[in-house]
Order: sequence, then structure tokens, then C-alpha cells
Amino acid sequence: MRARERALSGARETAAAPRGPQRRGTVATASGAPHPQTRDRILISWERCRRHAVDADRLHVPHLEQHIDRDSRLLAAAAPVLDRVGDLLADCTAGVVLADAAARVLTCLGGDPAVVRLMDRVHLAPGFSYAEEAVGTNGIGTAPAERRLSTVFGPEHFAEPLQRAACAGIPVRNPLTGRQEGVVNLTCLRQDASPLMAAVVRRAAADIEERLLDRYSGGERAALDAFLAAVRRTSGPVVLVTSTLRTANTDAVSLLEPQDLRQLGALAADLLAGGPDVRARCTLIGPPDRPVGCLAGVTMPEVRTATAAPGRTPTPQAPAHRPPAALPALLPGLAGSSPSWRSASRDVASACRQRLPTRVVGEAGVGKLALVRAAHHWVRPGAALRVLDLATVQRTPQVLARTEEALRDEDGTVVLQHLELAGRELTHRLEALLAGARRNRGAGPWVVGLHTVTGPGPAAPAGPVPPALDSAVFPCTVAVAPLRYRPEDIRELVPALLARRGRGGTVSGTPAALQVLTRFDWPGNVRHLSRVLQQAARGRRQADIQPHDLAPECHSSCRRTLTPWEASERDAIVRALHDTAGNREAAARQLGISRATTYRKIRLYGVTVAPAKAR
Repeated sequence: MRARERALSGARETAAAPRGPQRRGTVATASGAPHPQTRDRILISWERCRRHAVDADRLHVPHLEQHIDRDSRLLAAAAPVLDRVGDLLADCTAGVVLADAAARVLTCLGGDPAVVRLMDRVHLAPGFSYAEEAVGTNGIGTAPAERRLSTVFGPEHFAEPLQRAACAGIPVRNPLTGRQEGVVNLTCLRQDASPLMAAVVRRAAADIEERLLDRYSGGERAALDAFLAAVRRTSGPVVLVTSTLRTANTDAVSLLEPQDLRQLGALAADLLAGGPDVRARCTLIGPPDRPVGCLAGVTMPEVRTATAAPGRTPTPQAPAHRPPAALPALLPGLAGSSPSWRSASRDVASACRQRLPTRVVGEAGVGKLALVRAAHHWVRPGAALRVLDLATVQRTPQVLARTEEALRDEDGTVVLQHLELAGRELTHRLEALLAGARRNRGAGPWVVGLHTVTGPGPAAPAGPVPPALDSAVFPCTVAVAPLRYRPEDIRELVPALLARRGRGGTVSGTPAALQVLTRFDWPGNVRHLSRVLQQAARGRRQADIQPHDLAPECHSSCRRTLTPWEASERDAIVRALHDTAGNREAAARQLGISRATTYRKIRLYGVTVAPAKAR
């Protein structure tokens, strides 16, 4: 604290080692009184805070109005890691925080009430910025500033309101590009600080970086390797555009405006979508040293026609090749507005147009088959689409016979569902059978493999990705994010699902019901949402769905799978709260349990039923 006061006043500590009776680890002030030595990294951070005029007595945490992309690659990779760390810290007075590269908090998990109160008091919540230049020395903002692990204990915080806490933060880097993607931070009360905090965040950051690498397909890794090699070879602007990636080096970012980068990405996406080969020639207008403009010309490939000999009828010319229609933002028949869902729609449509063998990966019920059906009907309407479910056909000869029969349709689409169930023998046989489709790109049927990965729902089948089918047969991989990472899609999915099952009725959901549906995690994804809506709309034709019409599980946000007894207990609590208009005391009397037990169960199961006055 004395060192902090001297730093605030502009004085500097004496770097000389202590002498005489002073203890080791102390330095002498100007008056000769010893005090504990402050780490050099903290002193340097304090100096940066002074230059940014950070208030040392009060805490001013800015709230950024920017939308938090729940479908971002960082959040998708970090979600299971943070959940695992949160479970490990369930009995500890600590919380885990994930922030982006600019130190804006994305999500935070804290189970202990003391830590939760501390986080609320200092505005440690999603959307708030903990950048060092805004709130001073702290684990979230100092780690990206120093680009390394940063631990800040108690009085080492620059702002006095933060001195009740201790934190350890470490940057999360992209394994391919080396850029800082975000920060993992562990926060606890300062009396509970431990050197093990650094080990926990190191392990968490390493796991997130490993999952970030796994989310890149083989083609994306090859494209990024080529991009990095081009950056090393040249000092000029370099831009990389793939069906799923958009990146540029520093020179390109400084040279091109954001709208230029978007237009360049759109042009490259159209070319990648199977458009014709084009040639572009750019000519500078004016003196070479001071050009006044640039003339760009694009030529399309011409169809070669033989010259007609005298006395012969000229051979009819082939029709000119027309460029394909631009890819839609969302395929017809689909509902959703999240960036990840629209990106998956464009990627699947592009692969269908090129007849590129594709593997669609996602949890059970996210809409993998719906994406493929929409792309098939949009690109080649009228052609046959055949779905072979490996879960229903167990014998390898039957699968191969049906697949070979389906591949005879040159204009159709062949879908191999539940690809994760393919054994090693079937994997090698399928690879040999689909070799022709892999070699003749742009010819033959479109082959798609649907791979279901494990999710939080109990119905999601697990299984490792077969390496042969992953890299050889299906060079293109499209990942579909689960519904819990794209809650903005729910407001468009609800009317679409109700209209599909309404049978001519006008059943709709009220805003209050949509709010409840948006808060739920949906472990069964879109299929789960459809089942809940069907149950709520049963027997209705023109009524609006209210919150109390929804299943009790929709009013709970428990992070673990409940046992049948716990699920029935949660449902009884939710129904009692609905019957009593959200009055917890009346609900406790109706259930025949104490008020304290009711409050504890509500917190345990994450029940969120608003009282009548808040509805």
C-alpha cells in the first residue's frame, strides 16, 4: 500500500537491496522505513495507469454497447472448458472469467455467493470492459497488455475497490495465427489467493487453444499455412478469403477500408462458389510515378467454335456460360438470423453447387439434414435426394449396396446419416466406393455425410471422427453451432415451427414466452424446441402461448443433467410458482416444504419464474 501511494504521487522506489536489520524482500523508502518490495511488473503497470489517468480511488468500468457474438469461435471453443473449470471450483471461493482480446468480458462463472457479490459490486459482468487503461491494473486487462500470464493480488490492484480481490489472467492465442483471441481469468477473494491460480488458468488456456485448433478443418489449416507463408515472402498487403475465413495482414488492413475488405470477400466467395474462371487485367492511367486512376478489365472464357468451311452449314454455337446466381444469405425454407447459421447455409449451398463431398458436423437436432435438404432443393430442384441412415442399416454389405445404387443418379444427392457410427471396415469400403466422386469434382452426385457429435443432451450419440472419412472422402467440413450458442434464431424458429405444426391455425408465442424460450439452453437443439412447442400448442388453433403453457424444464437453467427424481421435483416447483403467480412463500406452502428449502431448490435448479408484478 505504501508503494502504491508513492507510485500515485510520482515517486519511485529505491531499487537497492536492503541492508542492516531489514528483512529480505523489502526496500527502503526515503524516510528509511522498510516496506515489502513491489514487483517490477506491477510498478510498470501502475506507471501505465498513471499515464492513462486512471482513477485510483473510484472504479469506472465502461460498458460497451457492442453485441457479444455468442457464435464466435472463441466462445464455442471455450464453453466446455469453462464449464469444467466452473465445476472444479464449485466448492471454492473463486470464479472464472473469459474476455476477448480487448479485455471486454464475454462470460463469467462464479458459484460461491461471496465471489458473486464481489463480481456484482465491481461490475465484472458480460459487456463491461476491464482494459487496463480503463480500470487500472487487473488480471483481465494487464494480461493482454503484457501478452503473458499476469497475477494481481489485493493491494497490487491500481483501483482501490478492486483490492479485495486476487486474480490471475493469461492470454488465449490462436494456434495458427498467433494472435491473441482472448483472456482467461481466475478471480477470488484476496485472503483465498493461491499460487495454484496460475496453474489453473494455464491449463484452461491450453485447453481452449487446443479446441480452437480442432475447430479448423484440414482445408482451413492449409489455407492459413499458405497465408502465413505469403506474409513471410512479401511485405505488401495479403488477404485470405475462404468459404469460412476472412483474414488480412497489417498492410492490407491499413490500405483497404472495411467496405473494401467486405467487397473483396464477397467477390472471392462468389468465385469459390463455383463461378467461371475469370481473368482480370489492371492498367494504371497516367504517369507511372503519379497515376490518376486504374482501369480494371475482366474477361470471361469464350466457348471455342470451329470455323465453318465453304459450303458447309456452320455448327451451332454452344450457349454462352452464364455466371451462377449469387448465394443467398439464407437458403429458402430455413429460419434464423445468427451469423453462424447463415454462414453454414452459405457454405453448404456453395458445396452443393460445386458437388464437393461435404461432411456436416453438429449436435443432434441442430438442423444438419434441414441444411442439406434446403441446399439440394435450391441448387438442383427436382432431383432425387436419398438419405441412408447408418443407424438403421447395421450390415456393411447393405450400406455399400444402397450407396452404390444411390451414386448412379448423376444429378441427385446422397446423404449418409450418422456417419459417426461407421466402423473401420465400413470406413475403408466407403472410401473406395466414393473415390470417383472425390476425383471428379463438379461431376456426379453430391455426397454428404452427417456426423453427430456429443452434446449436453442425453440423446446425442458419441463417437470419434473417422480419420479416413474426415480428410480423404469429405474434403469440405461445415460445422453447425448448437442452438444454445445462437439464441437469436429462436425468435424466428418459433413462428416457423408453429406454422409447420399448426394445421391451418394461428398459434403464436407471446413476448414473455419467447423470453423464456430464449433463456433456455436447449440440450436437444431445434428438435427439442419443436417438441416443446408442439406440446404447448396441442389442442390450440388460435390461442397465444403463455409462459405457463411451456414445459417446466424451460423455466430452469441447471448446468447438469438432472436425475428423474430431481426433474420431477423441479417440475413441481415450477408448477407451484405458476399457480401462485411467482410468490415463493405461497409456493412453499402449496408444496408442503419450508421457505428456505424452496429458495435452495430454486437456486439449485436455476428456476426462473417471474412474479406477477414483473410479468
